[in-house]
Amino acid sequence: MSHQLVICLVAIAANLAGMLVIYALLSHAIARMAWQRGGSFGVIALVVIAQVFWIAPGLGIVEAQGGERAGSYVLWFGNWLVAGFSLVLFLKSAALIPIALNDAARMDGLGSLATWRHAILPFVRRDLIILALLTLMATLLPFWAVINQPKASDVISLYERGSTFAEHLFSMVVASLVGVIPLAVIFLAAKKRA
Repeated sequence: MSHQLVICLVAIAANLAGMLVIYALLSHAIARMAWQRGGSFGVIALVVIAQVFWIAPGLGIVEAQGGERAGSYVLWFGNWLVAGFSLVLFLKSAALIPIALNDAARMDGLGSLATWRHAILPFVRRDLIILALLTLMATLLPFWAVINQPKASDVISLYERGSTFAEHLFSMVVASLVGVIPLAVIFLAAKKRA
């Protein structure tokens, strides 16, 4: 197994683990928002974090490939697509969680983590599994060419135009923040319907 392939697979695994943590926090924030009729800022902040999180694994891929390949684009695009689905899935699931579970958790003295584990996770477990599969599919699929044909060129190049680390980082942050705009629109539209 080549060194580049190992770094790509580690970056994909780190991205998947980090995104699952972010989606767990997002499910908790959306459930709290549904129970308290507020908290939109926290949800949008988590969407921004979901869009910016991919930068660290993405830079690992770009630097491992000598800055010539744009495998990190796949991480951004995969996270961008899955984040939109996560908003819609969690809003639908949060509407099904009875507020009595939150009240019971507070009366039992449960903290945020225990409330999420006992009151929210049973309702969003299936959604988290679906999001994990979508994240894995969206980020791993373009690397099949690298796995099967090590000399094959990579996918669409957004970052080959930049030559320095700062240019790569700047283009990734800009792409992430621009990617938040349609996700915020999806969230606000779905929130009005819920």
